[in-house]
Amino acid sequence: MTKAESKATATIHPLPKRDYAGIVGSVPSYRVELHSHCHGDPVDTYLGHTIFEHIDRAKEVGLDAIAVTWHRKICSDPEAFAYAKSRGILLIPGMEADMDERKHLVVLNVAEGDLPGAPTWEEVRALRARKPEVLMLAPHPFYPHPSCLGNLLNDHVDCIDAVEWCMVHVGWLPAHVNPNLRAARWAQQHGKPMVACSDAHALSAIGKNASTVEADALTPEALFAGIRAGRVSFHRRSLELVPLIYQTSRAMSSQPKHIGRWVKARLAPRKIGA
Repeated sequence: MTKAESKATATIHPLPKRDYAGIVGSVPSYRVELHSHCHGDPVDTYLGHTIFEHIDRAKEVGLDAIAVTWHRKICSDPEAFAYAKSRGILLIPGMEADMDERKHLVVLNVAEGDLPGAPTWEEVRALRARKPEVLMLAPHPFYPHPSCLGNLLNDHVDCIDAVEWCMVHVGWLPAHVNPNLRAARWAQQHGKPMVACSDAHALSAIGKNASTVEADALTPEALFAGIRAGRVSFHRRSLELVPLIYQTSRAMSSQPKHIGRWVKARLAPRKIGA
């Protein structure tokens, strides 16, 4: 680690204790990546790498489990799951659902027909009651992007199992505006664990922001039990300026219509009174 990286890491505070506690004991630990994208995503149609290349890359960087979370569509290709198993990778079915005004919610361990691509919060609650083995992750919740849940989280605390520590992290931002630190404070206030995810949209990003989970077995249920219990850790690194600009521009340019709707909504005159 360089002096710059050490300094950046040292200035990141505060965080829930469960986040930086080292994993100890005799229970196995697994490296997981629970939020990523590849070719086949109906929204990010520019993505060129296949799910099989995605799995190969996960194996190459030492991941034990991954979730491919296409937007509004559950990734459930039987061939991909069989291939992942042959490579020693647990592939968890998932989706990045669109909630109110296209706010993102990562839903994990779901099957086709469990949830529509743009569900209501009541449909999410019904799924949790019907299928408790699912896990709901709030991705990049406080970033300045129209897809982020933001303060909407406060209305749906019961629907959130974990909060994402986003790869697009800037350690020098003041704590009161730093999106990841805001997420960490919210997670701590509401007793939710944090999970680092890369939200990979390229092969090179896979594994760059993974988490280590202490679990009894390499199954979705065991991994999620470990996460809910706070037995999860990860390294926090600040992006250098060039990668930061690149990642931010890709995120903003990938959904121009979405951005346009958000800007239009913000500029529209507000109605006063009932």
